Amino acid sequence: MILKQTIEALAQEHLKGTDLSLVEVSVSEENDIEVIITREGGVAIDDCAALSRFIESRLDRDKEDFSLMVGSAGI
Repeated sequence: MILKQTIEALAQEHLKGTDLSLVEVSVSEENDIEVIITREGGVAIDDCAALSRFIESRLDRDKEDFSLMVGSAGI
């Protein structure tokens, strides 16, 4: 199982130095990962896509299969 703390650390690493903030991370027993971010003024779809690509690039699908959804309360 992929740990919630692992995803939180990866998200924080990517968001460091930006005006984006991590709101919530959830990981189900089936490795369904959901990451919610926010920013004053709104989050663009490109922000979500960039974070998704970053997290996915650091996880190994050969070790554990997973689904990943990155969004914001406004998307």
